Amino acid sequence: MLAFCNADMLFWYSLQSAEFDRFMKNLCLFLALACLTAIPAFAEEELRKWTDLQGRKIEARMTGFADGFVGLKLKDGRDMQFPFNKLSENDRGYVRENAPVDPATAAYEIDKLVWARLKEANADIKVQRAAIMAKKDIDSATRNKALAKLAHMEKMTHPTKPLSDEAFLRRVYLDIAGRIPTYEEADKFLRTPSKTKRAELIDELIDSEAFVSHFFNYMSDLLRIRDGISMGGFNNMKSGAYVDWVKDQIREDRPWNEMVSDMLTAKGYLWENPATGYLLTDFGMELCNLSNTFTTFAGTEITCAQCHDHPFEDVYQMDFFKMASFFGQLKYDARPDPELMKTLAAKKKEYAAAAKKAEKNANDLNNFLNAYNMNLGDGDQNKIKLPFDYKYDDGDPNQPITNPQTYFGEMVKVEKFDGPREAFADWLTSEKNPRFTINIVNRLWKHVFGIAQIEPVDNIPGHLDGQAQNYELLKFLESLMKEVDYSMKDFLRVMYKTQRYQSEACYASPTLEMIDKGEFHFAAPVLRRMSAEQLWDSLVAMSVPDPEGEQRLTRILDEYRELMDVDWKTMTYSDAEALRARYNAMGKPSVMMSNNKKKNAGPTMIRASEMRLPSGVGSFLYAFGQSDKKFIENSNTDGTIPQVMMLLNGSLTNQIMTSKDKTLVRLAQAEDSHDDGIDIVFLSILSRRPHPQDRDYAEKLVRGGQGASADYSDLIWALLNTREFMFIQ
Repeated sequence: MLAFCNADMLFWYSLQSAEFDRFMKNLCLFLALACLTAIPAFAEEELRKWTDLQGRKIEARMTGFADGFVGLKLKDGRDMQFPFNKLSENDRGYVRENAPVDPATAAYEIDKLVWARLKEANADIKVQRAAIMAKKDIDSATRNKALAKLAHMEKMTHPTKPLSDEAFLRRVYLDIAGRIPTYEEADKFLRTPSKTKRAELIDELIDSEAFVSHFFNYMSDLLRIRDGISMGGFNNMKSGAYVDWVKDQIREDRPWNEMVSDMLTAKGYLWENPATGYLLTDFGMELCNLSNTFTTFAGTEITCAQCHDHPFEDVYQMDFFKMASFFGQLKYDARPDPELMKTLAAKKKEYAAAAKKAEKNANDLNNFLNAYNMNLGDGDQNKIKLPFDYKYDDGDPNQPITNPQTYFGEMVKVEKFDGPREAFADWLTSEKNPRFTINIVNRLWKHVFGIAQIEPVDNIPGHLDGQAQNYELLKFLESLMKEVDYSMKDFLRVMYKTQRYQSEACYASPTLEMIDKGEFHFAAPVLRRMSAEQLWDSLVAMSVPDPEGEQRLTRILDEYRELMDVDWKTMTYSDAEALRARYNAMGKPSVMMSNNKKKNAGPTMIRASEMRLPSGVGSFLYAFGQSDKKFIENSNTDGTIPQVMMLLNGSLTNQIMTSKDKTLVRLAQAEDSHDDGIDIVFLSILSRRPHPQDRDYAEKLVRGGQGASADYSDLIWALLNTREFMFIQ
């Protein structure tokens, strides 16, 4: 048993006997489950010699790999399951290279690397403390301040306790599904006796429509997806096509490198090729788009080099414009069909005359037809030039830059590709690019745990060693992403199955100075407030029986394509107006929109991913820090007075508390449940049943007894305004 354990883990858990006992129980359970789990079969490898850590050898073929065990078929035909971590280093490398990625084993490797770094950090703190105590030339105040800082650092290197089922349930729903579980979901999980129910729930949620919704919220912040497509907000363009495409990529688990390549090389109309939405976002601003592209996909902020040599990065202004030259032939009005343009020009005149005769304004119809002008493509001329005030010796003001080139990594030979954009996309998304893979795993680590390995995430340096919080861990994450072929789902599946993820949040927050100096050492997820979307979607989960039920209703891509693919030669003015009316009706409801026109009907309770992007000023999502989509990952979780007022006495809270057509009230008043109303309210809001002291207080807040006559509004109000509800613990 101990041979299978990692010595670094034992170091920590030996600090306190109670924690050590708990660790051993968890480890025994893990091993028992692993032994019971069948290893999925795959094509058998060749017969080879295998060696364990004690030097013993056998000849066998590998038949599978799952949950930390390697399936082996011996020469005599017998099957056995051998612990991966008892194999020699050479054999473990063979398994990693030839077997599909096993989430349980990869999760174990991550935990192992975390523990090893914490052990090093703790030993270093002890050395620093001894050095401070040995100093004779400092006063007591300075010594105490230094010791207090070390004590704070040391506190963050201590492991936190494993999560209870209730806390795990709530966290995993918020982090994967983007909302708290419904009463039925919470009750089902907590009553399930299965020892593998956590792993099964993680797999179920990652493959759910709820994951698509939540991960789209993350991607929309990263890619700055907004209504109107561009920062200028074209009224004649429908962002819903781009939104649908991104959701489809998430749903189908499209490899990240392929998705990025599609966005950078996209051509055509938005409704024909929605991936064009990425480049249309920065319409007419190729230099800004290059800066955003590097920040988003390479984790490097190079905006400074647009105006002068970068003061911190090894990138010069000439380098910036050589990279911008990859997009120098980009055209937003490629117009591949001259005949269509000729027809539309004639139709505009015809419709203008008809509109004047009918005493109507023709501008709306013209704007609708102008959508056909926006066709992404590439021209023959590269329009990138150095600025008029360029002052360095390697170029002249207004000098054309027609030789695209990157400033790090392998040199790009543009002539081998269909065009400069294709060459750039191939270079950026290559496994050999030193920043592309590191960037996405660094961002996803922060998405899961609340703090990145390299902070800030848009400042990945040229040399990672000494910059990353845990260099060995970051390199392992990089190799893992490559092994899963850039599958976001498979990568996240491993993160959520680690022991570190399934441990209590760390309440000791690092200071900015500690992060900057590399004095923070990750031990557990950081305590976080729900994002605006998580909070809204959790309220949706309390209000409707199926939180994801209406997600496909806002999909417009198929209708958009059908609507724009018409024969304009035969289209009369009235037909065109009807088409425009259908076009205008496509889109997303506002967060503030009512389900009906009844007074106090309340907002439309559908998930944030189906709302306008971003929601309007004054909306719930705006108040709680939703990104304005103008800058990359621009959301925040800062506390404000309007947030407090919205939860204390806002119309949305009142609707959830009192409306009998809301799911929470209806469930609490049901008389045919195995739980009473108080249990139902606690499970629905906090994902746990009340403690004895909770029940004493709750009974005082419930008026009218139990069942259909009970009034749970005060209890609901109280729980919605607790920190336990607002924070992911």
